[in-house]
Amino acid sequence: MGPAPGVSSRYDSAPRHPRSHAGVAGRAARALTTAACALALATGALAATPAPARADDTITTQDYFSYYKLDSTRAKGYTGKGVTIAMIDGPVDTSAPELAGANITVKTPCEYEAAKSTRTHATAVASILVSKNYGLAPDATLIAYSSPSVDDEALGGCKKDNHDLSHTTFATIGMAMNDGAQIISISRSDPNHKQTPLKWAIARAMAQGVIIVGPMGNDARDENHLSYAWWSGTVGVSAVDSTGQFASYSSWGQGVVAAGVGGPVKVRDYDTGTITETQGTSISTPIVAGQIALARSRWPEATPNQILQLVTHSGLNPNHEWNQYTGYGPLNMGGMMKTDPTQFPDENPLADKGGGSTPTPAEVQQYIDGIVPFGEIDYDDSYIYRGVNEDATGAEGVKAHVGTSPAYHRK
Repeated sequence: MGPAPGVSSRYDSAPRHPRSHAGVAGRAARALTTAACALALATGALAATPAPARADDTITTQDYFSYYKLDSTRAKGYTGKGVTIAMIDGPVDTSAPELAGANITVKTPCEYEAAKSTRTHATAVASILVSKNYGLAPDATLIAYSSPSVDDEALGGCKKDNHDLSHTTFATIGMAMNDGAQIISISRSDPNHKQTPLKWAIARAMAQGVIIVGPMGNDARDENHLSYAWWSGTVGVSAVDSTGQFASYSSWGQGVVAAGVGGPVKVRDYDTGTITETQGTSISTPIVAGQIALARSRWPEATPNQILQLVTHSGLNPNHEWNQYTGYGPLNMGGMMKTDPTQFPDENPLADKGGGSTPTPAEVQQYIDGIVPFGEIDYDDSYIYRGVNEDATGAEGVKAHVGTSPAYHRK
């Protein structure tokens, strides 16, 4: 494999679809050799050396703040106000001084015992999103769904209503949409591509304009099959370093849409009781999710599809061309705030990523038409079954208007 694509500052022409650039060459990322890579696979973050700071100190800034010129963005009034972000991670410590004044609601779908490393990870992600000090979208509403990671599972299960939710992200995604989330940031891997309810949860997100953002991973290899980026409609995120170059640890793949700075960032470490530094696609994911939140707040008249069009037209790769390492490139924050996305078509540019991604456009239409079998839908307060199976009428928890699907009248 040749060198990874560099990042330019050009912001002019339209991107091409990923499928037409599947063979773009890139620098093979060098794998990190630290033991922290194991933690990265479980939680998406990379552990690093503690900084000489006490845990009772307050983290007041991060290097990415100046990289993205967020002081200028805030000065213009672009703060994410009016946008609801959901994050799916571990338990967030809302008493952390970095989160003082932030609008956060923590929801725990099931009771479980969390490892300290999980609390560290979740609190860091929440701070990147909405910290008044250095968050991308400090005035956004954040709903933090606390669910167990691989580190937590050894400490006990995650059960609700006699269902084990340990490996069922579709449940939490569904809950987030039920609660009105417009953007869902998930800094975890996803090996469960065969879960039918997850496919329909993502079809719902595409149908209802909810943007899901997820990391590519930190093993310096093609991890598309382990990432939420594999799914249609999702924003897969890789990492670049502080110079804008592809990060040596970042994974890549067919589903990458954008890249974000992956650190290092300062975090409150609940294992050591100190302020430490970390890096990874768990960091670049909320950075990109926060940028999308700023765009949704800045351009309230734009549809979610047009916001995604803006994302694909705002990458800093030359001519916004797609490649499997950085997608369309790190996002041009200034360009996103200046370019009115209502000029773009109201079409989801990520509806078909190639490589067998699902749900397909036809499956999304099936969801919209209400003809997905009601037994395959879960944690969805909005779905009304409109197919012809009369058993739906008496099924517990199923809303049904049998035989009323517009699919039956469409020519």
